[in-house]
Amino acid sequence: MTDENGLTKIPVFGSLAYDLETAAQREWFEPEKKQKIVIPEAPPIEREQLLPKAKPRPKQSVSAMAIIGYACAAVFIILYLTASAQLTVITDEAAKLETQLQELESERNRLLIEYESVFNRSEIEEYATSVLGMRQPRPEQIRYINSSAPDKAVILEEDSGSDGFLDSLSNLLTSITSYFG
Repeated sequence: MTDENGLTKIPVFGSLAYDLETAAQREWFEPEKKQKIVIPEAPPIEREQLLPKAKPRPKQSVSAMAIIGYACAAVFIILYLTASAQLTVITDEAAKLETQLQELESERNRLLIEYESVFNRSEIEEYATSVLGMRQPRPEQIRYINSSAPDKAVILEEDSGSDGFLDSLSNLLTSITSYFG
C-alpha cells in the first residue's frame, strides 16, 4: 500500500525515531560484532624530480612613446606644483591686501567722524558772527530768482583748420602713446 509518491500508508502508533540508546548499548555489550577498521597503507613517496633549468627571458625594452609619456607627465606635474605655489603666494598677498583695506576703511571712517566733529555748524556760525563780524541776512536782502527756461550749455570746439590724413594719424598715435605710456 503506497501512494503516488512512494510512501506507505500504514498507520503508525508511537514514534518512528531511532532509539540510539538501545543501539549504543548493544554495541557496548557485544564487542565481537564490531568491525575492524582497516587502514590502508600509504602510497609510496616518489622522489622529487629536478626540473630543467629555466632559460632566462630576454630583457624587454621600454618603448619610446612610453618614455615621452612619462616625461610629459613629469613636466605637467612640475607645472602643476609651481602653479599651486604661485596660487598660494597670490592668495596670501590678497589676504594681506584685504586686511590692509579693512584697516584703511576703518581709519577713513574714524577720520570722517573726526572731521565732522571739528566742523560743527554752530561753531562756524559763532566764529563768523563774533570774530568776522558777519550777521544773518535780513528778509529784504534775500532775492529769489525763478527761471522757467531750462539750463543749456554749448561746448565749442576749436577748429585748427587742418584735416589732413597725416594730422589725424599723428593725433591717433599721440592718443595711443598717452594711453599706454
